[in-house]
Amino acid sequence: MFSNHLSIMLYVKNVAESIEFWRELGFYIQSETEIDGTLTAEIKPSERAELTLVLYDLEFIMANSPEVAGNTPSILFQTSDITTLYQKVAALGFPVGEVIHLPDGGCVFNFSDPDGNYFAVAESEPAIG
Repeated sequence: MFSNHLSIMLYVKNVAESIEFWRELGFYIQSETEIDGTLTAEIKPSERAELTLVLYDLEFIMANSPEVAGNTPSILFQTSDITTLYQKVAALGFPVGEVIHLPDGGCVFNFSDPDGNYFAVAESEPAIG
């Protein structure tokens, strides 16, 4: 049976640079380890999140699993404060798309990490409780 925990593997050119990028956006760094002398990291949107991004060095993946090296996931994050998050992402200096207002009243934008991977962010209702 599958558990509630989900990990997405993201292949990057520089794991240390990616860790710093995500740390600047408020991500929790769960672990940093070396596999065969190559840095890897597990990061989460928050310490309690059940989603983990696992950062792997692209060259390591190309050498060990070339069949998946070109795979790029499409990830959609949720936020209850799209304006603040947009400003935080834009301040990092990487490409950020405009906030798009959807017909249903929601908002979305996309942004790029240091490796050119694009991510989307949608505004969700604030958590109750």
